[in-house]
Amino acid sequence: LDAQDAVPGLQVISLTAPPEVLAARLAGRGREAEDEQKRRLSRGSLPLPEGLRSVHQIDNSGPLEDTVAAIRAVLQPESV
Repeated sequence: LDAQDAVPGLQVISLTAPPEVLAARLAGRGREAEDEQKRRLSRGSLPLPEGLRSVHQIDNSGPLEDTVAAIRAVLQPESV
């Protein structure tokens, strides 16, 4: 919360995806053993601090281009 007081116009972007999408991505990377993948997924996502004034939830379950376009729409609405 200190950041939003220090930076006028701070925009918080929270990327989300369903657990099954995250599981498929982790498995597809092949960098971790299955038990480590399950451990990571079981931790879930950490909640954002309360009191944030400008939070944008963006679904990151589709193509990268869609996620980037959604982020740009938040950060640079004049260019959309």
